[in-house]
Amino acid sequence: MVRKLIKAWVFDWRMKRAIRKAKHDAELYGKKFLVLVFHGKPVVVSMQGIKQLIRKRRFSKDFTAEKAVKCAIYIACPNTKN
Repeated sequence: MVRKLIKAWVFDWRMKRAIRKAKHDAELYGKKFLVLVFHGKPVVVSMQGIKQLIRKRRFSKDFTAEKAVKCAIYIACPNTKN
């Protein structure tokens, strides 16, 4: 039970850190970034990066960018105000 609690705490900490990174990168680069769970860890990937990974066949054949948006934990969009 303690082990599950620690794993959940570590996952939450990683998720919060990934969300902060996604927000920062979206503002810095002006692109949309997604936070996805990959191999049990939250990772930050841009939409362009998702499309490149799909072309390189890192995901299954039926996986699309729209499905990535649906299963994302968080979506960071750049602020369009200049």
